[in-house]
Amino acid sequence: MCGRFHLGFSHKQTQKIIRDIPDEQRIQLHFGDIFPDTVAPVISAEETFAARWGFGRFAEKGMLINARAETVTEKQTFRKSFLERRCLIPASGFYEWDRNKKKFYFSRKDGNLIYLCGFYRIEDSIPRFVILTKPATPPVVQHHDRIPVIAEDAVKYRYLTDMYFASDYILNDPLIKLNCR
Repeated sequence: MCGRFHLGFSHKQTQKIIRDIPDEQRIQLHFGDIFPDTVAPVISAEETFAARWGFGRFAEKGMLINARAETVTEKQTFRKSFLERRCLIPASGFYEWDRNKKKFYFSRKDGNLIYLCGFYRIEDSIPRFVILTKPATPPVVQHHDRIPVIAEDAVKYRYLTDMYFASDYILNDPLIKLNCR
């Protein structure tokens, strides 16, 4: 389960993404460690924009920040957004905690950004996103039982534009080599 991720401001890929966001939205963006309910860059098939992390809950306090890939199309809260409004969330890396509350940071071995698979919706005129998770794979599985679904560079566009591909990919995405520290 992804509860925090990091986006480095000075990363060359981050700078390109920022340039694609409308000026009036840039001032809302957060960099460094991104927590639930903060604003981060999001990439959809049509545009790059600023969105707040987490869907509001209708009858309860708090928010929904993640959705299980295995059940996303079955849950009424997520189904329509996943099928119609998929997005990618750029990150330098993400954090997971083990049962002893020890924090681990995972990033790509090649130093490039990771693109977390997610989807968004508009709540009270504000775009909000959720990150998809799946059962953990190495090296995360040694520390935590869930991992964000990560889009490989070669499939980012298809994830965003092809619902059938995306539905299959989130359940069967390949293992991306990650560093753990």
